[in-house]
Amino acid sequence: MVEKTIARIFAENVTRYRKKQGYSQYDLAMLSGISRTMISHYEREGMLPPAGRLQTLADSLKIPVYKLFVEQKSENNPVTDLSEIDPRSVKKLKDILSLPPDDRNDLYRILNKMLRKNQLEKQNQV
Repeated sequence: MVEKTIARIFAENVTRYRKKQGYSQYDLAMLSGISRTMISHYEREGMLPPAGRLQTLADSLKIPVYKLFVEQKSENNPVTDLSEIDPRSVKKLKDILSLPPDDRNDLYRILNKMLRKNQLEKQNQV
């Protein structure tokens, strides 16, 4: 078994927790005040952030700092049960996944903008 470096574990965890929150790299950059380029470097294992940024990054991901450095056990990712999801949504997801990568990325950018707008509207209502 090959041991992972701390930088690799950190990179995987930043990516995992960012995606778990439904954030793009841009979203995380906006929340944390860390540039999107630096977020990308962290996720690609290019570098570890300075100690002062760890708490900011963890806060933005809504996790304790230590979780950024805990190796996740590999698991067989079970297929998510889609039976309780609206069939129309499942069909649209399949259609999206069949798009060429560039078109899919364009669609994700549009979707992220709409979701951010909706989140802001909800926050303003509170």
